[in-house]
Amino acid sequence: MTEGRTEKQVLEELSNEERALLKRVLEVERAKLHLSAYDATDDLLDAVREILP
Repeated sequence: MTEGRTEKQVLEELSNEERALLKRVLEVERAKLHLSAYDATDDLLDAVREILP
C-alpha cells in the first residue's frame, strides 16, 4: 500500500539508476522553462538510453 508515504520516502526507495533518470528528467524540464518552443522528447529518450541497459 502506497498511501501515507512521503515524497522523501519515495525518493529514498529509488535505485541509483532511477535516481539518475529522475535527475536527468528534472534537468531537462528545468531547461524547458527557459525555452518556450523546446521539445524535450529526444533529450528524454537519450537520457533513458544512457541509464537503461
